[in-house]
Amino acid sequence: MNLLTRFGRVLDSLQRRLWFRILSSIIVVGVAGGVFGTIIGIRASFDRDYLTITNALLSDEADRYGSVLLETGEVIIDGETFTGPQVVFESLIDEDGVPKDARRIAFVLLRDSIPEWTPNWLLLESGLAWSLMFVVIGIGLAVIWMGTVVSVASLLLAGGLATGLVWLMGWASWVPVPLAIAILIAAFLTLTRLLQIILSGRSGWMAVAHTLLSEVARTRLALGFVVTLLIVLPLIPMTLDQSAPIDQLVQAYLARSIGIAFAMAAVMVLLIGCSTVCFDIRDRHIWHLVTKPMGRTSYLFGKWVGVVLLGAIILSIAGAWSYATMRYLDSSRVPQTRSEIEAARALDNNVLVARSSMRPVYEELSEADYRGRIDAILAGDPEYQDYVDSDVPLGVYRVLRKRVFDEFDGQRRTVQSVRSKAEPPWRELHFEGLQEARRSGRPIRLEFRLLGGMSDEHDRRLIGIALGDNLSEGYVGPFIPTMKQYFEMPASVIKQDGTLDLTLVNLTHVPAPPGDDWIGPVNLEAVGQQAPGVEPFVVLWMAEDLEIGYPWGTFGGNYLRAMALLLLKLGILAAIACGVSTTLSFPVASLVVFTIFIGASIAPWLATAIPIYGAGSGGAEGIGAVIQTSVEWVVRTIATGTVFVLRAFGELQPTSQLVDGRLIPWAQMGTAVLLTVVWGGGAMVAGWIILSRRQLAIYSGGNL
Repeated sequence: MNLLTRFGRVLDSLQRRLWFRILSSIIVVGVAGGVFGTIIGIRASFDRDYLTITNALLSDEADRYGSVLLETGEVIIDGETFTGPQVVFESLIDEDGVPKDARRIAFVLLRDSIPEWTPNWLLLESGLAWSLMFVVIGIGLAVIWMGTVVSVASLLLAGGLATGLVWLMGWASWVPVPLAIAILIAAFLTLTRLLQIILSGRSGWMAVAHTLLSEVARTRLALGFVVTLLIVLPLIPMTLDQSAPIDQLVQAYLARSIGIAFAMAAVMVLLIGCSTVCFDIRDRHIWHLVTKPMGRTSYLFGKWVGVVLLGAIILSIAGAWSYATMRYLDSSRVPQTRSEIEAARALDNNVLVARSSMRPVYEELSEADYRGRIDAILAGDPEYQDYVDSDVPLGVYRVLRKRVFDEFDGQRRTVQSVRSKAEPPWRELHFEGLQEARRSGRPIRLEFRLLGGMSDEHDRRLIGIALGDNLSEGYVGPFIPTMKQYFEMPASVIKQDGTLDLTLVNLTHVPAPPGDDWIGPVNLEAVGQQAPGVEPFVVLWMAEDLEIGYPWGTFGGNYLRAMALLLLKLGILAAIACGVSTTLSFPVASLVVFTIFIGASIAPWLATAIPIYGAGSGGAEGIGAVIQTSVEWVVRTIATGTVFVLRAFGELQPTSQLVDGRLIPWAQMGTAVLLTVVWGGGAMVAGWIILSRRQLAIYSGGNL
């Protein structure tokens, strides 16, 4: 032990020497700059050559270049030689040498110019490569100049030895876990130490935040959450079904890893936010703080900053690890079969994107229409005959109004079959607000998931889509009930005012041809008049299952916005915890903040459940009905108030948006910032008022 102690002291002395720090810094900067700089350079060279090739293949001399590629598989453009498999070019170039697809030819010519060791995801997002380079350099320099090289190296060495032991024991799936845990714990200790150095200023709130971060390393409660999360993260991939398609595998991993990380971070923030203030007051540590020239404002703000920074460390580590693991899962599989290729394409188009969307603008019912339809139900339904010539109770009216809306809403999301005599077998859809999609010029697509018949996933039926109401030039394609599918269109189909009109035609009576491609243009009216070859059925869709989607930004930027949104939610929870704990004991404060957190999380669900609550009390009579109505009114009032106050927090769901590849807009970030100011600021102000008027201590000279 003495030998190890002396060896550790020697290493500690070595890492504090100036020459060692300078040499190590040069090595870190050189390695990080060399690796990431090479990747950035490869991407820049690829873009330059890609532009050169496509311009040449689209120029007036395109047939000359095409003929040379057909004959030799090699072409010289602007003094550079590009080669590719000649067999592939036979399907991409006409016999006359005219290229059919210049972009695909360029990719074929350049695919061997990318080294195998370069990650594809970094090549696709060069901005992320720049960011990672600076992050790696920053962390490396922080470890060196903070004097934590020995501790970090010891953790990594222990993790490496454990990994080697697991490998020797033949546990293949467990091999990377020990080293991963060591890396995550080292990152946590490094970031915590870095923030402690940054917060070592002379301001009062900085001292409070610094002290809180120091307490985390000593408190079993906080350290237990941190260590548990950092151990769980590397184990999450082992819970996944590795035989699943790659798009579903990545979606499941993102949902679990980010969801678990945020849940544990939220619980930790709430508990530490409550305990740090409550225990300071209970144990009279606050005496030593408020008696100094710091003030209660600095004290509360410092506590909040410390708790938020702790949550930021957890989210940063979990977010970076989840992103790296997700990219590893993506790059570790090379698609071989047709289904694997389709899954890889679905991953790129549906998950690893930032896709904005717009749903149709449906027709709405006026109040007069509501009253007319409710009167028709009262007159025609024997269950409501007693209310024909009398006042309709509020509960009954609410049920009937929802019934009218549900029936109308179902009708406007339904396309009748050719068997229907009341409505035509098509439905016009109107979209608005697509100016950005038109300006981008990138392809858009109709994303839909249709239902109907037996909703059998093995059933293939035909659907028609036309631009506007011109059914003479439309497109037909197969769809599978309950399965999400797409119809791509150029952005030029959007009108100048950002509107787009489409028509869905029910062709379920026509047998679907083999293949998955859309065929057109065809006369949809003529196809619809064919004699039924199979039994038709009504086609319908849920409100969230039909929309126009278009790419808007990158997945990396969307991922960063999701992490920032989760951090803002943690900031709100930390402020509420700090504010509540100024007046309540730790158990009561914890109960209050967890009730608020759970209520805010389920508020969107409550919003959909409130309208149908108490639907069966309309015909009851007597004292029992009065009691039931009173209880339902109280419950509905409390639930409505909860939804009104907390719904905005629960509707911030960046994880689900990220998993579905949906864009997290800056407007949503603004909403989160506003909630942080209103909720968090309000909780902190209330806590400051309580703390300013609360008797914190009694001593011989009077009250403090």
